[in-house]
Amino acid sequence: MLTLQNALSALALHNNSNTITAQAVQQLLANVSTTFASILYCTNVATSAQHKAVKIVKVTQANVQLFSNINAFTNVYANAVQRSASKIADNNAQAVANFTQQSNYFTHTNCYSLVQHKSNSNMYLYAIYNNASSLYFINNVQATKQQVAQYLTASASAKLLQDNSVVHNKANNVLHTVQVRTVALANIVSITANKQQLVV
Repeated sequence: MLTLQNALSALALHNNSNTITAQAVQQLLANVSTTFASILYCTNVATSAQHKAVKIVKVTQANVQLFSNINAFTNVYANAVQRSASKIADNNAQAVANFTQQSNYFTHTNCYSLVQHKSNSNMYLYAIYNNASSLYFINNVQATKQQVAQYLTASASAKLLQDNSVVHNKANNVLHTVQVRTVALANIVSITANKQQLVV
């Protein structure tokens, strides 16, 4: 669970302009296929046009699964979705079996949890989330989701305030609970895995 003290510490670390490098992540995940990790990161929240002067930052601490030595034919996301979807009674079994992953804006590197944007050199950490907690700050003052929502577009506000962990994949017509995120390495302030910690 993310505490206010940890969130404030994360904000201070994020403001120092240091970043965790792709090489450091590769070394941390070397010689493991899958590992559980804790990541702490800060992201700017996009506001609606009329509130563009308002600075909102979300600090997140997440327990995730990271991957390194994955065979080229293994589709981690599709396998996780199929496992999750098979437990939801409303799904069509054939649709679950035929689930295919759509193309993304990134490509996986030799270290599967390190992905690179296809049109630029930005690096991201690819992770499957087990659980996460977040705190929000509006102009450096802690805020609730409801307070943040008033500065967002209507659709972003509705998405922020929804409390449903089930995802509907429209392309495959499959319900599942797999939460995958790609977090810019520039936003991450710490990664703890394999009894080691990387900090900016």
